[in-house]
Amino acid sequence: MAPIRVGIVGLSTNSSASSWSKVAHLPYLKASPHYEIAGICNSTLASSQAAVEAFDLPSAEAFANIESMSADPNIDLITVCGPVRMHASMVKPALEAGKNVYCEWPLVRTYKEAQELADLAKKNNAQTYIGLESRISPPWLKLRHLLSSNTIGNVLTTNAVADLGPLPQAWVKSGPFYLDVKSGQSPLNTRFAHFLDGFCCTLGEFESFVPMLVTHQKEVKVYNVPISGLGEATQEPNEPFEMTSRTAPDEILLQGKLKTGTIASIHFRSGPAESDGNNLRWVIVGTAGVIELTQKSGQFGRDMSFKIKVVKNGEAEDIDIDWETEGEFKMFGSAVVLTTPGRNYKAIVEGIKEGIVDFEHAARRQKVIEEIIERGFQV
Repeated sequence: MAPIRVGIVGLSTNSSASSWSKVAHLPYLKASPHYEIAGICNSTLASSQAAVEAFDLPSAEAFANIESMSADPNIDLITVCGPVRMHASMVKPALEAGKNVYCEWPLVRTYKEAQELADLAKKNNAQTYIGLESRISPPWLKLRHLLSSNTIGNVLTTNAVADLGPLPQAWVKSGPFYLDVKSGQSPLNTRFAHFLDGFCCTLGEFESFVPMLVTHQKEVKVYNVPISGLGEATQEPNEPFEMTSRTAPDEILLQGKLKTGTIASIHFRSGPAESDGNNLRWVIVGTAGVIELTQKSGQFGRDMSFKIKVVKNGEAEDIDIDWETEGEFKMFGSAVVLTTPGRNYKAIVEGIKEGIVDFEHAARRQKVIEEIIERGFQV
């Protein structure tokens, strides 16, 4: 089969906003025999040309805008990275041209926008893929295998507690979206939503729920420095800053009943770390045993510190996780979170249905997140 020809939107040589495309998408696509990077589209033609040269992409054409990339018959799949606020303006022309699209999560800022894009894709017979890849990360695959093989019987209850870290005292001017719960790119929309998608894929969707959101740190110092220089800036007493309002929640609590009948609770909290050093502790209780999941660092469910134990009859067993770090993933080493886009690309080629979620799914997930926001601050 001929390689799938990919056009990447948002692969700048100097923008921190596009760093995910550089460190995660680009290495996998260059290494995979199933894909060919055929085009680059940034904010200007000069920027696109600079990326083609800087990243040594001789087969890639530099495009001045998304419309010209979308019209090119030599592009099969368009990958959209970059800030969420720009996703809709990049995805829509591609779908109107009938191109298949892989967009990073969050797809857009609102459920209405997401559903409009899903409808447009259906109208133009375009295949869509969303970057909600927790469900095919090795720990989640192992967990679903344990549950489907009836290791702990029927699941009765589950309780997950995750640590978002210390209350944020400072942030960077270039990333205001992180502070705004309505931006579509706050920790609720990203870190929590990624976990929620893997959680629901594994245990089932919520039949009903009660959310609670609390923002303890309502104002933060904002510095005009790169994210890499934030720590140093906060230690410099003469570094200028502005005080900015923050609406992103520090506490995210979701409790309810799943469609399977399981009683569930998810709590993402902020504040000091606990004595055991874990940033995630998740317990799943079944009729015949318990599964305990812990993690000490990194993105929840996507870090090699993730551990799984099965407890039955008072005895605990450590479960091995196959991180699949060989083959095309070997360039990432222990930074396995960077393999997540590659797992989506692999699923597309191999037709792994449980790993491929489209814009319809993205819209449904966005609708849940919006309901959490609308109801959560009212409690």
